[in-house]
Amino acid sequence: MLKRILLATALSIGAIAGASAQTAKGEKTLGPRVGYISENSSVLAGLSFRYTFSQHLRISPAIGCAFRNHDRDALLIDVDMHFPFGLSESGRTALYPLAGITFNSWNRHGRVNDVDVSGHANRFGLNAGAGFDLRCSQSLMLNMEARYCLVKSYSSFIATVGISYIF
Repeated sequence: MLKRILLATALSIGAIAGASAQTAKGEKTLGPRVGYISENSSVLAGLSFRYTFSQHLRISPAIGCAFRNHDRDALLIDVDMHFPFGLSESGRTALYPLAGITFNSWNRHGRVNDVDVSGHANRFGLNAGAGFDLRCSQSLMLNMEARYCLVKSYSSFIATVGISYIF
């Protein structure tokens, strides 16, 4: 069933009239993203914004929430720089390396012998990874990202997929 849904989605996207993944100066995108974070093996959900400075440089602040699993949850704030380049002559797809900074606010929950041992840790760190964009139309873009967040005691791998409105 899942294979059929993925195939139908891929065919639908492929049938959409040609749109260019090449971005213009001043272009902005906004949209939700969802994914996986390895630190507590849970779901990550959030919101991502992008502002394009030039065809090969854009900034992407994002905020996300790692849902509670293994008695840990977090608020994640990222500011990444993307360096996109087109993959096809049609310009509908783009690949980009990314680098940036992150702020993680991790909550630990628990009780030992009826004593609350909950704690909180705020950490700054670095992001490095890559992403892929597929421009479906003049106002809609799908994207996938994979990154490693290097944060003291909370380093993790994050993979997300998102959909963005282009304006």
